[in-house]
Amino acid sequence: MDLGTVAVVAVVAGLAGGAVGAALVGTVEGMLRQRQSHRERGSRYVARPTPGGTAQFDHFTVRAIAVDHLDVDTQKVLTLARQEAIQSGHSYIGSENLAMALRLYSTPMLDKIWSELGIESDVLRRRIEAAVPPILGTFPTEGTWTERATRIVALARASAEERHRDEVAPEHLLIAVAVEGGGAGADVLASLGATPQRIREIVDGPTS
Repeated sequence: MDLGTVAVVAVVAGLAGGAVGAALVGTVEGMLRQRQSHRERGSRYVARPTPGGTAQFDHFTVRAIAVDHLDVDTQKVLTLARQEAIQSGHSYIGSENLAMALRLYSTPMLDKIWSELGIESDVLRRRIEAAVPPILGTFPTEGTWTERATRIVALARASAEERHRDEVAPEHLLIAVAVEGGGAGADVLASLGATPQRIREIVDGPTS
């Protein structure tokens, strides 16, 4: 109901007077409250869980990344990637956030990879921020995984299976970021020498 309609109803109510007028005014107020309530629900994007790990929102759907077959370290890397996105003021988690989280997190294999590649965390951060500038002063309370990030996790599972591992380790996630190749994370890593081939050589060791 628009403002013009409200005005007409108000005039009619005034002419009708008494109980009829009161009823008309009450109906208008009720419809306005209902519309306002609908708008507020839409602005909050309240999640309604649905089967298959999907959260259905009023205006869009966000598919969560399944953590099955991810080891504890990899799950912590995903949490760190989400924090990286929020600190950058972004409401999405992309390949660049995964790359930065993998550089910040420490495991014996990740430490070996970064040491052999000679990539320092501050250098990687500067390159990432140049490619995907942070939004200063903005701190989203929630972040959604991009389709590319979800695809990277799927590739990491394939990388683990290829190496006969039951769970995805962080190095498999790093290989997947580089192999997927379409995001800022892969571009920045490649510019610093972290190509898929080079990362695989460090992870798998020399081939005979």
